[in-house]
Amino acid sequence: MVQGRRSSTKSRNTSSSSAQWDEVGKTVKEGAEELAALTTHSELYEWAKEHKFATASMFPKFKTELNKRLDIDYDELRSIAQRQRLAQIEADAADRPMVEQWAAGDDEVSSYAVCGPEGLVAWYGEFYEEDEIRKEGDQNSADLSAAGKAVFLAGKVREELEVPALTVRIHVLNHHVRAEDLMRAALSAGVVVEIDVDEDTTALDWSREPGSKSWRETKLERLLAAEADPSEEWDSAEETDSRAGSDRE
Repeated sequence: MVQGRRSSTKSRNTSSSSAQWDEVGKTVKEGAEELAALTTHSELYEWAKEHKFATASMFPKFKTELNKRLDIDYDELRSIAQRQRLAQIEADAADRPMVEQWAAGDDEVSSYAVCGPEGLVAWYGEFYEEDEIRKEGDQNSADLSAAGKAVFLAGKVREELEVPALTVRIHVLNHHVRAEDLMRAALSAGVVVEIDVDEDTTALDWSREPGSKSWRETKLERLLAAEADPSEEWDSAEETDSRAGSDRE
């Protein structure tokens, strides 16, 4: 009986999937002229939303039908748009302030922490169950989620400073955390991400502390990277010129 019910369920799922394929294929075929006139992945996504195709089960079928019937590669269009957006962010971030943070997750206790310069704890607590990145039992995903929170926080610093873009350097303990894995978050935050793997355990230590702290409790300007005082550099330069002049005399 159990085996029969499983077979029946599988049959219904297959039938449902087949019906979805038919629906998407028919709609794409009928809207071919309209779809061919759309030039960006964003426009295509909006079209999919209008036709109720922007769901986990329908959207992959929509992308397949686009490619099969109209030679439209949705993923490639999105990739092109992302590269263009990233290039613009990198250009806008030039000569802007840099944010510096330390991030770590701890899968064992299901927690994370993001710290700033001089040991400042900016944000820590337990992962929410609905966290889109962290997967229970996967330490790499815990560290990646923590780094993603650092990117989000850098975006809030950018908004606070009212600049179009900036760079965030994130120090992590896990070499599996890569900047390219954070591209979606970086594009959303309007920041350039640099990843540095080091042995500083400040964030990891805070991730194991009881309690929590919201990022809203943190003065965002304190997350800016420590920089040399320009006046000190100027004084040093003046002193060098003075000594050179004295030698010439």
